[in-house]
Amino acid sequence: MAIMTTRKTEVVFAPTVLFRGVTVFIIAPSRPLMARFDPHSNLEEGIRNLLIQSGVSENVPLPSDVPKKWERFDDVVILPPSAFVSEFWNCVSEASLWVCVARCLGAERVFRKGEIDGPMRKPMIEPLLMSSRGGWAVRKENGIRYGYDILSCMWSAGNVNERRRMRQIAKKGERILDMFAGIGYYTLPSLMADPSITVWSCEWNDAAIEALRWNLKENNVESQCTILEGDCRETVTSSDLEVDRIILGLLPDATSGVDAAIGAMSEKGGMIHLHGLAASGEYDHYSSNWISEIQVASNDYDIRPSAMHRIKSYAPRWDHVVLDVILIPHHDYE
Repeated sequence: MAIMTTRKTEVVFAPTVLFRGVTVFIIAPSRPLMARFDPHSNLEEGIRNLLIQSGVSENVPLPSDVPKKWERFDDVVILPPSAFVSEFWNCVSEASLWVCVARCLGAERVFRKGEIDGPMRKPMIEPLLMSSRGGWAVRKENGIRYGYDILSCMWSAGNVNERRRMRQIAKKGERILDMFAGIGYYTLPSLMADPSITVWSCEWNDAAIEALRWNLKENNVESQCTILEGDCRETVTSSDLEVDRIILGLLPDATSGVDAAIGAMSEKGGMIHLHGLAASGEYDHYSSNWISEIQVASNDYDIRPSAMHRIKSYAPRWDHVVLDVILIPHHDYE
């Protein structure tokens, strides 16, 4: 038996004699010699080599702000706010550092994450290494493509289950109102549930509207959606809508849209999904308050709470939740 070692694999040649002295070697990999690609090790090794090239001793330990987690999609890596912020990194040029990070993590552009700011929900994100594409990137999730400008529009990976749920619960022929649509976080999953579904999507951030239009076209659902540009409390009220399901997806509190939402609800009733923040362990208190606000605005309906869903942790002791509320016309009880 012969053995040949390559860079990645130990290959075993097992000879088999067929007839008349003719020998055939069957080549079979025996065991991998190289470990599976580890981006964390790759990043640390790349950073270490960069530091050595910059005159830093290999015995100097790496700072704690070398990140252990990051977001990676498209050709983008988004670092956490705490990544590479100490004065230690003054020993290398910024350009070389970000090029090193990009190469080690298989990206072309590098950003550092900040907070979401203002009523437009604009992310505070720092561009560190850019390309001709600017901030535009495309995420793929549950068969849906979401394109958006990272510098102008937000994205919450933690809402993945709620986006999936919107697709699961949308029904054939439903008319849906998405009052804080953004780039189509809940609009797109709802539309993808069935071609008979129609959605009115409200948004006032120009960058988000541009992304929403692109996403509707990219996912072949633009004919099912009408975009209402501007303040949803005004556009919904003036549009004379009649819908079956309403999504109020704004944090920290979406109750500002309740009055307009109730006015757009079908005479047959329907469902409202109200997003908000609730203290951990005190969901009942917040649920009661929100139901009371909905009840005040909906004289023609009986309000029946359906469920409170925890979406994700938002901050210490605070959760992002969604209250599902069913509106039933009073005459159904007569």
